[in-house]
Amino acid sequence: MNTLHVDVAIIGAGTAGMSAYRAAREHTENLVLIEGGHYGTTCARVGCMPSKLLIAAAEAAKNTHEAHRFGVRTAQVSIDGSAVMKRVRDERDRFVGLVIETVISWPLEHRLVGTACFLNAHQLQVGDHSIVTADRIVIATGSHPVIPEGWIEELDHRLVINDDIFDWDDLPASIAVFGGGVIGLEMAQVLHHLGVRVRQFGHSGAIGPLTDPSILNYGKALFTSEYSFAPDSQVVTVRRDGSGVAVTYNESGLAHSEHFEYVLAAVGRRPNLQGLGLEYSGLPIDHFGQPVFNRATGQIGDSHIFIAGDVSGDRSILHEAADSGRIAGDNAGRFPDIRVRPRRAPLGHCLQCSSNCSGRSHLSSAMQIRHRIYGW
Repeated sequence: MNTLHVDVAIIGAGTAGMSAYRAAREHTENLVLIEGGHYGTTCARVGCMPSKLLIAAAEAAKNTHEAHRFGVRTAQVSIDGSAVMKRVRDERDRFVGLVIETVISWPLEHRLVGTACFLNAHQLQVGDHSIVTADRIVIATGSHPVIPEGWIEELDHRLVINDDIFDWDDLPASIAVFGGGVIGLEMAQVLHHLGVRVRQFGHSGAIGPLTDPSILNYGKALFTSEYSFAPDSQVVTVRRDGSGVAVTYNESGLAHSEHFEYVLAAVGRRPNLQGLGLEYSGLPIDHFGQPVFNRATGQIGDSHIFIAGDVSGDRSILHEAADSGRIAGDNAGRFPDIRVRPRRAPLGHCLQCSSNCSGRSHLSSAMQIRHRIYGW
């Protein structure tokens, strides 16, 4: 068993972890970045970057279909699914490659591969090969998609998450999308415009982050006019059926059963805390199992341990992960001199609160302004 004593140990080499590493390195060269999976970040590998490539293809297809509205006559549109997905994979791999190049350019002694688990407040076991003793620690382990209980066993390879979509060699003929959040809406629209038969099942009438009743009603009318979308669906069963999946659901008081090639689970994401051994860290934990931290400093309680990025359960957005990583890494590096660090301007400023709130209960300023101008 190898032993290592460092000033700062950073668990996770995603967007937040990389930012934390850069910030901590301003204060010390005695640090280590621990990664138990693949280098590449969620954003570059399975998140916003490849999804925008797919959106661009869908937008091109949609614009071609609607060109006649501008007096532009086009021949029948044909979508080559394998070509669409090859471009997505090629560009995605290029993005990931750039991130990997950055990480491997850092000193070898700063990189440690393996899954980290707390042994106590200062010690981490990494894989079955190393014990790291760290004066300060940054947790930046990211998040993972939530999959309804029993679906993995029942649906097997017919169940996909958004991570899997970007590895497809071709587009499927049909897919059932579960989840009315941002990822579900994004993937459902994209696949619909690329010629895939889509039915989306929401829950409790939710549509993305919308909360204002008039905006919510407009969103429902808009999405349901484009493809089959039930924001408040009553799904009875989801089961394997021959070469695909059969979904039984109730709609307008009638029972329906429909067959799909795949099921996409897009019902949310959960912080990667399992297996970290937080029970041995002595950290304050809330009733959701989340470490209690200060988002202005990244510090958990009054400890020497900091948290950053999606694992914090705060805002799962690339620039927020980068900012929280910078804040946590800087404070871990300069500990015990903890400083409040500003983040960049938020994408949406809450008019209802007149402050940078969490955004979970209010519309963004852009949507509120649109509502006030256009009346919907």
